[in-house]
Amino acid sequence: MTRKKESDILASTYFDTMDVIRNIESKDEEYNFIDMKEITIFRDIPCELDKDVEPIVSNDNLLCVVDRYTIFTNPNVDVIEGDKLIVTHMDRVFECVAGSPFNFRSHLEIPVRLKERV
Repeated sequence: MTRKKESDILASTYFDTMDVIRNIESKDEEYNFIDMKEITIFRDIPCELDKDVEPIVSNDNLLCVVDRYTIFTNPNVDVIEGDKLIVTHMDRVFECVAGSPFNFRSHLEIPVRLKERV
């Protein structure tokens, strides 16, 4: 009997995909300076974009609602804080900036800030 790993079982629940884009230092040999270049590290990685709504009371005693977003994906995906993540969720495309990822044996949780809808 073949046993599936927890990460494989969870991956079967991921219906979104993401591209991981990272800023990498690049040296311009002609002009001899260092520049940052966006490089796509991964494409079409299965993931799940999750939204959580958190009610917060403001200083004026007004109830505000704050949206918090998290991406769940395979624990072997290399994502670092500051990476740009382009997520396709239910045929909509979102540009996100990765917070500090938290690695579990079964999955990777990445808090993200949505930049804009692309």
